[in-house]
Amino acid sequence: MNRKILEIYRQLAQSAGLRMDEASGTVHGLYGSYQVLITPAVSGSNTYYFMPVISIAAASPSHTLSKEEAKDYKREHKNVSLLKEDNRLITLSLKNCRKADRLISTVNEELQSLTFWLRQNGYENCCQMCGKPGDTAAFYVSGFYTNICPDCAQTVSQNAVIARQQEHVKTESLIGGIVGALLGTLIGVLSIILLSQLGYVAALSGVLMAVCTLKGYELLGKKLSTKGIVICCILMVLMTYVGDRLDWAIVIARELAVDFGTAYQSVPYLLQIGVLDSAAYWGNLLLVYLFVLLGAVPTIMNIMKNKKNQDKIFRLQ
Repeated sequence: MNRKILEIYRQLAQSAGLRMDEASGTVHGLYGSYQVLITPAVSGSNTYYFMPVISIAAASPSHTLSKEEAKDYKREHKNVSLLKEDNRLITLSLKNCRKADRLISTVNEELQSLTFWLRQNGYENCCQMCGKPGDTAAFYVSGFYTNICPDCAQTVSQNAVIARQQEHVKTESLIGGIVGALLGTLIGVLSIILLSQLGYVAALSGVLMAVCTLKGYELLGKKLSTKGIVICCILMVLMTYVGDRLDWAIVIARELAVDFGTAYQSVPYLLQIGVLDSAAYWGNLLLVYLFVLLGAVPTIMNIMKNKKNQDKIFRLQ
């Protein structure tokens, strides 16, 4: 998050009497009798659209937010796009807002309204994990922000240490990983063929190829290392070529009334003599590779990010 947006959320925190975590821009602290988390959501390149999410861990012994109540609340509060209660977590999402001053006034207004509604319906501040009422604090836990009690914070920290130790001693099975990745690529190959036969060169086939290959390696290989990612990428390149060629072989077998094996073997020869349009063939293959790349890059980045964050636990300052 850039400095300009951080400064806006810093001003928001000051106006609401809260604090801001400098690393993430997350606003948190005690508002009334409730521990509040305001998670920044920003989209747009030249123009920023602010869509913050307000979260409060609270529970009522006599009340649960219904769908009808949520709809009524949204109808009465035009700046609210979502209000829901899930497992002791009250979440309120705000609609797009372009102007910083409007963002600050809107968040303050909705904070007052939401906490008033919670008090009216008997909600008490509580730990999101165990549900125990009382004092809580904002924590970052494995990629998520949450309000938890001291006891749960200690338990989570201990579990993270154990998980880190278990991950460290876990042995990667190279053979198992390769088998899993190959099985994953078969799903990708099947999607390439099926979607193509339906008349599409779809991005979905590339995403399936990438996700299934990487997840297959991790499932049977026990863990996904950098070496495993490299192997998966090589297999994706090879099997995408095979899938595209199989797709052309089906077309050739159907059009020329030959068996499938002959059709598959004849692809290079038919390209050479011009029966197959080389521009169409290579253009289609390039497009499929592009979709695989579009699927693989964010998937790999997400896997690496999750691995980096899976044992990260700290209290927000």
